[in-house]
Amino acid sequence: MNEVNYMDLVPLISYPKMDIRSGMETLDPAILEIDRSNFQIFENHVNETELTKLQEEFTQLFDFTPNTCLDLGWHLHGENYERGVFMVRIREMLREFNIPETSELPDHLTHILSVLPQMKSNDRNEFIHTRVLPATKKIIKGFGETESPYKNLIQFIYNVLKQQSNDQEGQT
Repeated sequence: MNEVNYMDLVPLISYPKMDIRSGMETLDPAILEIDRSNFQIFENHVNETELTKLQEEFTQLFDFTPNTCLDLGWHLHGENYERGVFMVRIREMLREFNIPETSELPDHLTHILSVLPQMKSNDRNEFIHTRVLPATKKIIKGFGETESPYKNLIQFIYNVLKQQSNDQEGQT
């Protein structure tokens, strides 16, 4: 997967803004083929829901609910010292690759998705398999039995990252 595709996922998992609908339209059709059903559920929800309602849902799910927060280090390490080390490393990568930080913590999924295209292929695949996939799996599990289009979005992102990193491993 080229780096544009990773970056195209960032607006989908960011706090919803007016451009979320146009962001969905620009996704590479090849990426949609990886998991069209989960993406379609999320896309339908976005297209049928007012922006303010999307923003309320996003805040409730990802800012006020620890089990579904988008801070990957929290899912990997909790509040342990290792999370701080992980965040420092991500912050270093953001600086190294000239990626501006947002108001989110360094270990937020949006930052991780921004860093991935800049990493060397082998490093990226290892990072995805050892850090990103386990953390996103915990986010999905954090939703429990709750039916949420955002759960479908996280599953879509998980499936895309897993497929793409497996494809890259096969090429090396």
